[in-house]
Amino acid sequence: MTDWQTYEAAVRDEIGVPAGDTDRVRRAIDNAIGYVNGAIGGYSVPETVKTDCVTACAADLYNARDARLGVMNVGDSTLEPYRISTDPLRSVWPKLNAVGVPTGGMVIA
Repeated sequence: MTDWQTYEAAVRDEIGVPAGDTDRVRRAIDNAIGYVNGAIGGYSVPETVKTDCVTACAADLYNARDARLGVMNVGDSTLEPYRISTDPLRSVWPKLNAVGVPTGGMVIA
């Protein structure tokens, strides 16, 4: 099993795409793995936390295509714009903070 396949079932469950669209799902997971590994850096985090972070990041990346310019239509028959963050790690930062990885505005790169 390749690295992206480790997260595939969790990501598909999160985005609500049980089958198909494999190339797009794979790209989102591969990118999320890169972003999350970069954010973790040299810190050690439990595998369950890393899986949660990769899943959340991949779901945001997957859904970003439907939110060009940061706005996504989430209404049924009416236009209800929903602004999303352009930060691919938006949902990851608080999770990493919770396990002791310093993130956010107070971190100097």
